[in-house]
Amino acid sequence: MSTPSSTSLKPRAFSFGQNWEEFVRAHFNEERVRQARQHILDFLGMPNLQGKSFLDIGCGSGLSSLAAWQAGAARVVSFDVDPASVRTTLRLREDQGSPPNWSVAEGSILDPAFLASVEPADIVYSWGVLHHTGEMWTAVRNAASFLRPGSLFYIGLYVTTARTPYWIQVKHRYNRASTAVKRLMEGHYILRHVVLPQLVRGQNPIRYIREYSHRRGMEFLTDVRDWLGGYPYEDARLEEVVRFCHRELGLTLTNLAPTPGFSEYLFTKPG
Repeated sequence: MSTPSSTSLKPRAFSFGQNWEEFVRAHFNEERVRQARQHILDFLGMPNLQGKSFLDIGCGSGLSSLAAWQAGAARVVSFDVDPASVRTTLRLREDQGSPPNWSVAEGSILDPAFLASVEPADIVYSWGVLHHTGEMWTAVRNAASFLRPGSLFYIGLYVTTARTPYWIQVKHRYNRASTAVKRLMEGHYILRHVVLPQLVRGQNPIRYIREYSHRRGMEFLTDVRDWLGGYPYEDARLEEVVRFCHRELGLTLTNLAPTPGFSEYLFTKPG
């Protein structure tokens, strides 16, 4: 399977949890939860999650876990390797009255001892996480181990592009930069990769940024920082992911939402 050609570069790891803590502190609201819930249900092709168990691997802000719980999931299990993400998810759970059918834990998808304590689920979900573990294919395999016959496997992964080596270099610089330089890099990214392309297409970049939360309930600047700093980092071509999940894991592709740099996949474990 392919890995970035510039793996000799070893940037400092990005603090995903701190980024998510800031997102929840400054931007969280019920409308974002509604948008996240609708996105999940639409991609799954379900009106709700009544009677389903939902496993959120790399729960980040906790937004997806909360969305699944509000969608009626019978059981939600959230875990993340980053203590800050665990704190943030616990905060959202506590805001809902600490429901007993939603549990939150700190652990790694690469830790066999921890994984032995996690039960299979009807929906195994990991959006934008497994490519940041440093061992993406092992992480995908481990995540799929929680599937049982008829379970759904909903993952989001970066797609390999010709600019993969360039972006790894950007992540290297961003994670080693001072706060002031990081702000400059963010501004440069927004201008070059958002504002100018929007203008060239005759579209309004301000409107694009203002309406960004319509995409899964996320926040524009949170995602910019996540992208620029997100390391460890791996990616794969669409056909690699589909082939791996089919041949190695015995899964069937049932939905796909591809974009030039990121794709969502929905696989089913045959029953």
